[in-house]
Amino acid sequence: MFIYITSVFCCILLVCVADKLNKRAEVLPFAIVFLILFTISGFRYGVGTDYFFTYVPTYKQIYNGTPPPIEPIFLWLNKLCIDFAGSWYQSIFIVTSFIFIGLIYIVIYNMPCSKVLLTVSFLCGGYFLYSFNVVRQTIATALFCCALLFVERNMDGKKRLQSLFAAFSLVAIAVGFHYSALIYFIVITLLYLKLDKKIYLSLFFASAVLVPTFVAVIGILLKGTKYENYISGYWPDPSRAFSLSSLLFVGFFFVYLFTESKEDDHWFNIFRNLHFIGSIAIMIGLFIPLGQRVSALFYLLNFLSIPYYIEYYITEKNKMLIKILYLPFCFFMFLHTLAVNGNGILPYNFAI
Repeated sequence: MFIYITSVFCCILLVCVADKLNKRAEVLPFAIVFLILFTISGFRYGVGTDYFFTYVPTYKQIYNGTPPPIEPIFLWLNKLCIDFAGSWYQSIFIVTSFIFIGLIYIVIYNMPCSKVLLTVSFLCGGYFLYSFNVVRQTIATALFCCALLFVERNMDGKKRLQSLFAAFSLVAIAVGFHYSALIYFIVITLLYLKLDKKIYLSLFFASAVLVPTFVAVIGILLKGTKYENYISGYWPDPSRAFSLSSLLFVGFFFVYLFTESKEDDHWFNIFRNLHFIGSIAIMIGLFIPLGQRVSALFYLLNFLSIPYYIEYYITEKNKMLIKILYLPFCFFMFLHTLAVNGNGILPYNFAI
């Protein structure tokens, strides 16, 4: 537990220092933050419930020439590690951690809001620790975050098609890590929606009624078949911090909905639509175990949308108070995840 707390504290302190420097000078603190997080993530041993349950057996199967059914880019990445590292399965965790942390800091570095708030949200809000377990999906989500940078860049510009091509290309790579990322193709097209508040609300509450009804009907139709567990099964998660993240995500849909957007604020429109679509996905995840993975594709994005709202839509008079409330909430989720050993992150062991 000590290594998590000290490393997160050091990273936040370094980002606070970087926040006071110019663009060129802040590169060094960010590089140190990257190295700290990469070391903690990449050289973990036996940390995360899927470490020995999924990723090590997968690596060994591929090494022995009998690869399991798995996404093509992740398969290729394992084969690449085998070519260079042989049977040393730790290599896949080193490579995936490098990719994940790198992608996240590309996003944080390019977002137009407080790097301190973004870093605290990422490290303490659950996303970082969650990545120790759900490796492929968190990389897919990080790629989608990078895709959002392209979507926002030319939302109304002449180069919209080029930006969309770049965004869809990143989502295609994300699908190569986790098939659930296929939903992002639909999501990107829906980010351009500009609906009336009444329509958003009508669709949201209609979904709240129709989703459980639809799931109940499908459950009856699949009863007694091999697919029954996809509807009626239950996968317990010892960490309740993510139920808080889901609640926060849905809550911020209403916050974004009832806030007047500033003129030509593309990020606001993106986040409002993301919270709308994601809230429906979270509803599905409440009733379908498989849907829990789909809903995670959205509520992890709290680390971007909430800092952005605080930065641009909270008045200067109230901004300090909101930060005082939000930051302890993030720290609470972080400490709670450690306390309940969410996703099997304790005890921490170094691979070397």
